[in-house]
Amino acid sequence: MVIISSIFLVLLPALMVYSYLIFPFIMKRLSKKRHVILGNSFLPKVAVIMSAYQEEFILRDKLNSLKEQNYPIDLLTFWIASDGSVDRTNQIIQDECKNMSNCHVFIYDKRRGKPTVINDLVSKAKAFYNDTEFIIILTDANVIFKNDLVTFLAKPFILPEISLVDSKIEPLNKVSKGISIPENFYLSRETLLKQNEGKWRGLSMGASGGCYAIRSNDYVPVPKDFLVDDFFISFHILLKGKKAILNPLAICYEEVSSSIGTEFKRRRRISAGNFQNLVYFLPLFSMKQLPLWFVFFSHKVIRWLGPVFVIISFLSLFYLAFYQVIIYNAIIILSLFLVAVLIFDKFFENINIHLPFLRGVRYFIIINAAILLGCFDFLKGIKNNVWEPTKRNQ
Repeated sequence: MVIISSIFLVLLPALMVYSYLIFPFIMKRLSKKRHVILGNSFLPKVAVIMSAYQEEFILRDKLNSLKEQNYPIDLLTFWIASDGSVDRTNQIIQDECKNMSNCHVFIYDKRRGKPTVINDLVSKAKAFYNDTEFIIILTDANVIFKNDLVTFLAKPFILPEISLVDSKIEPLNKVSKGISIPENFYLSRETLLKQNEGKWRGLSMGASGGCYAIRSNDYVPVPKDFLVDDFFISFHILLKGKKAILNPLAICYEEVSSSIGTEFKRRRRISAGNFQNLVYFLPLFSMKQLPLWFVFFSHKVIRWLGPVFVIISFLSLFYLAFYQVIIYNAIIILSLFLVAVLIFDKFFENINIHLPFLRGVRYFIIINAAILLGCFDFLKGIKNNVWEPTKRNQ
């Protein structure tokens, strides 16, 4: 038992170091001499699809960013739905879209959840285009488009092997409070990692739910009660042997939450959805697609299981402490350090002092706690895919 505990104590933390630090370095090296050649200008038919719920504070800006796209208007349609909103969302959609001939609006009285609404909108768009292939851009209501976003998302589809193009999401407003600094750092590293995965073998792992594009023929309806639709859709594309990339020139903007409590709830929900996807896709493992599963486990699965690894590592430490006084002392020091970080960072936050190291450690602890609770939520059973939208930094 001592040997097993020792192995766990070394191996499990090493896996987390591998996923967060070593694997991104490997991807950087593997993708260094690979480039996605986009070719000449390519202008396919594009349908932008969006479900909105209680987004009155950001929605007008979002719709204006759609209107300002430099893409040919005769090749571009918008499919916008309000998913049972009871604030001013319905009125804003109707006001802003009434003079847009290429905009199709649907106001739903009862809330059904984003994946269900998106499935409906995709079906309507396919019927409109008579089931001929076009490009679908799936986007959230709080993501603001740069005026050339649609062009840069559509351009890579000139290559027939590419079936998904992800966008680069940048902060809408750069703030330096709460968890905004570590959150921005994490998101920028994630973007770079997915860009390198795409450059290596077209295996960009998990599209950014805020905005990404896929071929209409590759859209797979999201099952009822699934919480994380973007990963479900994008991983199906990779399983087909088709490529997914991130185009860093396709830029959009999203507000990064500075509230630890708000981000905790969001990550908890996403975590529950991630475990739904893990259980759904794991039985499809195949040695014939080893690079795909290598990226999946290295980038996603290890991080999803990270909190479990931490718990097992701590239990191993406690077990070994009965045999080695030095390990017992290490437990005390590590525990005191983590408690001190949480207390001091909260204290400094209350007096408006933001120390990046303390905030980063606190951010990592809280996010992994959210992942763990999301795992418990999944084990208890997901009843529906409806959730409250993230509160904006107003």
